Amino acid sequence: MSEDNKKLTDQLVQAILPKLKGLSEKNAKKVLHETHKSIASVAKKYSKLISEQEKEKAKAKEKAAKEAKKKSEKEAKKKAKEGKKVAKAKLLASLIAKEKPAAPAAPKKAPVVKAPAKPRARAPKAKK
Repeated sequence: MSEDNKKLTDQLVQAILPKLKGLSEKNAKKVLHETHKSIASVAKKYSKLISEQEKEKAKAKEKAAKEAKKKSEKEAKKKAKEGKKVAKAKLLASLIAKEKPAAPAAPKKAPVVKAPAKPRARAPKAKK
C-alpha cells in the first residue's frame, strides 16, 4: 500500500473506531479487521479515482493545446495567403505604373482627306 493510502486509512480508522465502543474484545477484533479491509479498499479506490481525474485533466489540457495550435496554424496560413495576394496586387500595380510612361502616347490620327466627290452619272430624262 502506498504512503498516501496508509495515511488515508489511518485517518478513516481513527474516525470510525471510537464509535465501536461497547463491543466485546472478540467482536471488536472482527469489526476492526473488516473495517480495516474496507477502509483499505476505499483508500485504493479513492487514489485510483484521483489519478483518473488527473489523467482526464491532462488529456483535456493537451486537447486544448492541440486545438489552439491548429487554430494558430490556420490563422498563419490565412495571413500568408492574404500576404501573397497583397504582394501580387502590389507587383501588378508597379508593373502597370511602369508601363504607363514607357508606352507611347496614343498617336494622333492624321486628318482624313476626303477625295473630291465625283458627280454621279444621272440617268437621262425621259422625253414626253
